[in-house]
Amino acid sequence: MEILKYVILYVILFVAAYIIYYFFVTNGQIKTIRGKAKKKKELSAELIFLRDYYHIDIEKVGKIRILRIVNFMNAILISGLVIAVVGISQVWLKLLIVLVVLIPVIWGSYYLLAKYLKHLERKIDNV
Repeated sequence: MEILKYVILYVILFVAAYIIYYFFVTNGQIKTIRGKAKKKKELSAELIFLRDYYHIDIEKVGKIRILRIVNFMNAILISGLVIAVVGISQVWLKLLIVLVVLIPVIWGSYYLLAKYLKHLERKIDNV
């Protein structure tokens, strides 16, 4: 029964993080890409990072597609980190664990995302 409680909490956190991230970050970027925004914004930090550090051709793969994948991945990361520390009672220990684990988890997940996007680039080139 304890596991079911954590699974339900994870699903609720995932949906909440996905919706919040979508409306506050992804939706604004999609409007900018489609030309419906009132003022032109720079690309999001995620797209710039993937383009400059991992040399992903974001035009070829599709900016909106990448933004949606990043949105999904960030919701998984946020809800996973919260679930990892929800059982700890001390607040300072929770913060310490999240701060220590957050950077390597984000770095690793973006590395795996870049590998997947490189695969998509090759797949698009072969078509």
